[in-house]
Amino acid sequence: MTVLLRDTFKAWIDRAPGAPPKLVMIGDVRVPADGWQARLTRRSPQGINPKILILDVSTQQPGGETQEGITTIPLRYEESPPQDEYGQVMIASGTGEIVVRICGAH
Repeated sequence: MTVLLRDTFKAWIDRAPGAPPKLVMIGDVRVPADGWQARLTRRSPQGINPKILILDVSTQQPGGETQEGITTIPLRYEESPPQDEYGQVMIASGTGEIVVRICGAH
């Protein structure tokens, strides 16, 4: 079972000089064993509110034998430039969802 670690999720707009603005989203997910892979993907189609970016957590179990033991996987998503003036990001997995406010958003 995949668990979103709520306190680890953060989103911000990186406005570094000389580069286009970039939305950055990070957070951790906990999986049941070593060898799992996880990533954030943009949901398509997005929801009805264009100011909320929806990202799905997709996980992949390894084939064959795995070591038992809970593992934490860091996730990162970047969008440059952001496709809308997002105010929030919703992260969804099969077990729940988290909504994070974007720091530096208008």
